[in-house]
Amino acid sequence: MILRTRASQQANKQETPATQPMTANAKEVVAYLHRPEIGRWLLRMGRIPVTTGKAARPGWRTYRLCLYQDYVLNIARSEEQSQWLLHRLEEPEWHSVSLPSTETEIHVVQVLAARSLYAAGADAGQVTVMAASPHRLKVVEVEPNWPANHADEYMQRARDWWEARMRKQPQKLQSMGADPEFALRKPTGEMALASDFLSIHGTVGCDTTRYREELGLHQHPVAELRPAPSEDPDQLFMHIYDNLALAYQKIGNASIEWLAGGMPFQGYPIGGHIHFGGLTPTFSLRRKLDAYLALPLVLIEDAGCMNRRERYGFLGDVREKEYGFEYRTLPSWLVDPLVTRGILHLAHLVATNYEKLQATPHLKLPLIKAYYQGEKEKLLPYVVQVWEEVKELPGYTLSRIHLDRYFSFLIESQSWRTDEDLRKTWKLP
Repeated sequence: MILRTRASQQANKQETPATQPMTANAKEVVAYLHRPEIGRWLLRMGRIPVTTGKAARPGWRTYRLCLYQDYVLNIARSEEQSQWLLHRLEEPEWHSVSLPSTETEIHVVQVLAARSLYAAGADAGQVTVMAASPHRLKVVEVEPNWPANHADEYMQRARDWWEARMRKQPQKLQSMGADPEFALRKPTGEMALASDFLSIHGTVGCDTTRYREELGLHQHPVAELRPAPSEDPDQLFMHIYDNLALAYQKIGNASIEWLAGGMPFQGYPIGGHIHFGGLTPTFSLRRKLDAYLALPLVLIEDAGCMNRRERYGFLGDVREKEYGFEYRTLPSWLVDPLVTRGILHLAHLVATNYEKLQATPHLKLPLIKAYYQGEKEKLLPYVVQVWEEVKELPGYTLSRIHLDRYFSFLIESQSWRTDEDLRKTWKLP
């Protein structure tokens, strides 16, 4: 039986600063980015295409971008140069690119550069990218510095951008939402299309996946819940439960099983996105969500989650929205109501206390490797330490019953049962 608790509205009343200080590159990041092989290793860990070549191949263009977090301060582009037998005949000429640009390739290069800066652990720096087309790009390197002759100008522009960004949202958690997904399995073991049972729109609907382009435009393989947001994580949990009960009525087929996790069917990744209203997805906030949500969850993830990370599930994956942002790194945590409730309470605790939290796994290369390679035994001591730390937060007491169960479940380190029917684990109807 699932009981309602009203623990966290009081926790949400804690004072949160209306502004946040700008963050700079940590000294550890500056040190290891001076070793290009470590920078490339970090990018590869984050599933970012990398090249070791410094010179562009025939037909490729080279871009140099100076950034502060997601903000692109400057782009210079070098066009293809005349070559003979792969030897450059003259030095490349760099031309500044006017921003904003309507070129698709420029947009894709900017997104890849910001993602590379984050994956390298930096907040500011210069990223070099080569591109043959908007679909063929590789990162050459991430440097932790801007050109010295522009550093003062870039710093002032970065400050202006930061202050405008802080004004955009109240910088205090207003509400939380989510859109977790699940897949359907026929008695034969094959995947059933969610669009055969659910419409695209509504609080319980179907969604698509980019992996399978052979599906028709009207075919959407994955079921998705769209519960009403709430400032209380337990109320959000109950909205999810109500959505599952509604899905039970809509699907109405006892022989179809429901599966969650990372990739219950090969080639069909699913996720458990969490929405944060009122907050800006700064690099420091994303890193705390990675540190306290994504890394600990590895302890119970199965092989499907590892497969999902080939294209999704990279650290710091967010999409900015009008209300705040969507954190997209996690697989679908609908597998078990204990996990769902624990994740939502922990997400609330992190979002309301992240400036107090101390863990910095992005500065520890073995922990980054352990996340991407699913090395549970290496993450176990880290998760124990994280649990001890969050117990000291003022909001922990109000969520204690759910967080104690969640962390105890994690530390048992048994993979969650993604082959088990959600209707049984959630005791539906």
